[in-house]
Amino acid sequence: MGSGQSGPTISDGAAIHWNPAALADIERPELFGGAGLVAGRVGYRRERRGVYQTPDSLRLRGPMATGETDPGKRGFSEEVAATPLAPTGDLFFALPMAQRRLVLGLGAYVPYAAALDFPANGPQAWQLQQAFIVASYVTASAALRVLPNLSFGAGVSYVGGLASLRKKQDLAELPEIQHAFSNPPIGQPNEFGPNAPSHVRELDVLSRPFSLTNALSHGVSFNVGVLYQPSADVRLALAYQHGAQMRYRGRFALDKNDPFFTQDLAAQGLRYPPLVEGDAELAFRLPKRITAGASYQATSAFRVDGFVQYVTYSDVDAFVVTSRSPSLAQPKLGIGPSVRAILPRKWNDTVWVEANGRFAISRLFTMSATVGYQSPASPDETIDVGSPDGHRFIGGLGAVVRATQWLDLHADARAQGILPRTVTTSRSDVANGRYTMAIGYLGGHAKARF
Repeated sequence: MGSGQSGPTISDGAAIHWNPAALADIERPELFGGAGLVAGRVGYRRERRGVYQTPDSLRLRGPMATGETDPGKRGFSEEVAATPLAPTGDLFFALPMAQRRLVLGLGAYVPYAAALDFPANGPQAWQLQQAFIVASYVTASAALRVLPNLSFGAGVSYVGGLASLRKKQDLAELPEIQHAFSNPPIGQPNEFGPNAPSHVRELDVLSRPFSLTNALSHGVSFNVGVLYQPSADVRLALAYQHGAQMRYRGRFALDKNDPFFTQDLAAQGLRYPPLVEGDAELAFRLPKRITAGASYQATSAFRVDGFVQYVTYSDVDAFVVTSRSPSLAQPKLGIGPSVRAILPRKWNDTVWVEANGRFAISRLFTMSATVGYQSPASPDETIDVGSPDGHRFIGGLGAVVRATQWLDLHADARAQGILPRTVTTSRSDVANGRYTMAIGYLGGHAKARF
């Protein structure tokens, strides 16, 4: 958020996000905003390590007989890739109310976003075909200077979200299906359920197209911060961003258009309409963030800023999709009108380290460079193409031109990528394989002072 030179020790409008205490050093009304373009590539080459039935069969449990296994479903598949391309932007306004005492701020920005679109029938389709998930913030902030070298700040945020996703839902992983088949009147022993082995997975009959559309979320969060300047050349910052519970509520559609679900077991009480539609909710938590920053004005022309951020991604234990519709209910089989699909995450807390150096070539022109690193959140156990992750390395270049005494123009280029990551121990064989990711950003900002 903000330009490539924004951060927890920087007194610009983007301090509304980074550290609201830094707003206290803004002496004139400031409008700071910009736009950019994010482009990237996420690659996945699946490695099937389990044994699979032929997809047009329907054996409910092993062992598999000779000829029932699919030799083509073994080893590495062809790589699939998503190439996200999306605009982004932010806008911040800061208004000093009492010179070097109280500053108010208002900002709109998007700290969390994911846009992925993979081949509809690729080997990853049981993880994800398409997803668009955004969490945007509108934050009102205030900063108070309590001593000449000490400021405090706080902000309250409305967190709005928009989501859609599409995938093949493997019904073999749902406990409701396990229960329905195991008990009378069907009474068929099976190996279905959340830990279903590969030999009962990805069957044509049980792989049903699922979509969630027009899902909106509304929530509240807050942040607080402190900025201390022990000397004219040194600034120290500490900020805390609280998390938020996201509940994206929209509509779902589940394609049941197969004779197995629409007529074959009707006498036993299993009968769905060809298309089941209703309300759905996607729920998960946004993590908390603690940021410590420091800056040093080494010379009149050269300055270094840096920060370390600790992110509690362990708060994200699962993505939970709850679907509700009268058409889901199968009373004879004990299936109610609500079904939950739980995608465990069990993420790790992460560390983000970043440093920015800037050099004023002249009074009107400044160049900057950024390097950074983020540790991975996703363990091998729960990684998938919906949350590709790894050791992330960051680099960036920026420039600032003072166009007039009241207008600065910023330009930034930024890139991050993960080391290629090979996973062989995922809890679901559909996620084993090789992951690659690279993301780039080009953008510009304008800072106007009145």
